Amino acid sequence: MPITMAVFNGDAFTEAAMIRAISKRPYVPMMLDQVIQFEPTPVNTDSVVLGMSSSTISLIRATLRGAPIEVGGIDTENMRTFRIPRIAKGRKLYAHELANLAPMEGMSVDATVAARVARLQEKNVEDLELTEEFHRLGALSGIVLDTDGSQLANYYTEFGITQPADIDLTLDNANMTIGELVEKIGTQVVMPIARASGNGNNPRFRIRALCGDGFWFRLIGHPAVAATYQNYAAAATLRGERLWTSYELGGVEWFHYRGTDDGSTIAIPSNKAKVFPVGVPGMFQHIIGPNNESLVTMNQDGRRYYADLVREVGRELPRWVQPEIYAYPLFFNGRPDLVLTVTI
Repeated sequence: MPITMAVFNGDAFTEAAMIRAISKRPYVPMMLDQVIQFEPTPVNTDSVVLGMSSSTISLIRATLRGAPIEVGGIDTENMRTFRIPRIAKGRKLYAHELANLAPMEGMSVDATVAARVARLQEKNVEDLELTEEFHRLGALSGIVLDTDGSQLANYYTEFGITQPADIDLTLDNANMTIGELVEKIGTQVVMPIARASGNGNNPRFRIRALCGDGFWFRLIGHPAVAATYQNYAAAATLRGERLWTSYELGGVEWFHYRGTDDGSTIAIPSNKAKVFPVGVPGMFQHIIGPNNESLVTMNQDGRRYYADLVREVGRELPRWVQPEIYAYPLFFNGRPDLVLTVTI
């Protein structure tokens, strides 16, 4: 018996069933999620109030026993309301695509059609994850853009922060010694970030950098660095590592970032690197919003993805269904002032 569109009336294709199915899909972190370490924060509202804390430490004056003690002030926070964006995409599955489809031995009609729908959803999820990587890079840079270039969030203007000027490491100076380079990285990059963050003694605190292609090859190819890097690269080869690896120098773990293969859609500018801290509590967050567009999921804590299946309406015999994927992510950078851009 040929498969018909009536199969989509079964329980396997309800919204709740499809959400459960997509939730079982293993998530493979993209590079920025691994390196920057955005903290997942599910919420149950379409907007969130986020702030930039100015927590400080100070010396305590000695006092006599029994005398009044010094009382600390309240940390100030610059609070702002952000609306969580929606990312959604669908792909149509037409009736004629099922016309000659027959279940494989041991598979039910529902399972056969569900596998076809899952392939379309997989493509939707790939596009969604690519978009999330685009948003992560924007959050790191302090400005999250939409695909049309409009701003979804500008953390500099929201918190009244002046964007730091680029720092020139003068890697084009072949006569610079490794000591001079390490000193430049330390005094102009590492120490300012550590001191401004207030978390320099936190054991989780470290400083990383994402490098564009030109910056990476200029760094590892600099005469002062080349010999040391060659030893590191030889060990990396034994570990099975190739391009787009990392290298530690001057208190910074430098990562050669691989964005999209066109070198522009998602990319660090070739002659630059973004330097930032990890381990600063609350600095990088992945706010996961809810799907309040559906009665099935309304007012629940957000999930990473939501799946749905839309059917053609207005026809007695529908000609298509449309598997859809939804996500409600806001990638937050609460300290854009701690992200520095270095150039060749």
